[in-house]
Amino acid sequence: MKSLTVAAASTRNIIGQADQSIEIMKRWVGAAKEKCAELILFPELNVTGYIPAAVANEIAETIPGPSTEKIVTIAQEADIIIGYGIIERERHDLFCTHVLVDKQGVIGKQRKIHVPTHEQPFWKAGDAITVLNIGKAKVGIAICRDAFFDEMTRTLYFKGAEIVLMPFGYYNVPRSRYLAETIHGMSLIKASWTNGYYTVVCNSAKGREPSEWEPRGRRFPGWAGVISPWGRVVAFIDDEGNDESMVIEELGPEELEDRRNHPNFLAKELCVDLYEFGE
Repeated sequence: MKSLTVAAASTRNIIGQADQSIEIMKRWVGAAKEKCAELILFPELNVTGYIPAAVANEIAETIPGPSTEKIVTIAQEADIIIGYGIIERERHDLFCTHVLVDKQGVIGKQRKIHVPTHEQPFWKAGDAITVLNIGKAKVGIAICRDAFFDEMTRTLYFKGAEIVLMPFGYYNVPRSRYLAETIHGMSLIKASWTNGYYTVVCNSAKGREPSEWEPRGRRFPGWAGVISPWGRVVAFIDDEGNDESMVIEELGPEELEDRRNHPNFLAKELCVDLYEFGE
């Protein structure tokens, strides 16, 4: 791994207005580039909107597709890597997908593996866990619920991930309480410490008014952050409110190497030959 400056942006999540969502992305890409960011992460399904409802079939897009082409253009203009979320259509199937693009085009994508029950009627689970080489680092992606499965976060380590991007699209507590008071937040810290990689996280911001798809509307927490391979919270938006936000940090190889070379790095003691995972 080489030093890499990353940004995590918590942005509004709008249903079925991809062009408007991309304009929001463009604004945050510009702000990140002003501070020399080389990669920027956006939340789960930030382009098409996170909406586990029948409308997902109407707003899904192929990859490549119209939104991907526009985002690649933004990446070209800013010379930056962009990670974004989109409801992906492949023939008759839909997926919750996060994509990495740069000025050359699509680097790769990750489909959500662990699909919650309430999402299962609307999109399928992915069937592969991928680590992408972006030149300065090897990057894995764990989408929302994926991040809470030790099997997923450990597999990313085995596949060589040095940075794991974790885009989210849910709400459980205000962002001021997330890391310190929820098992979800603590598990992100544990994943970084146990596997010895940087974790870059972000969630959607603000909220949505009630609609035909969401009779009660929806609220998002608006947090974003970076956790080090030692489980150190490098940055995290935890002030009151749930407005849009962004963190930018330089990730260096020194802390990653220090963690992985430490005699108490747990991954070195794994007894994989003894573990049973079922038939």
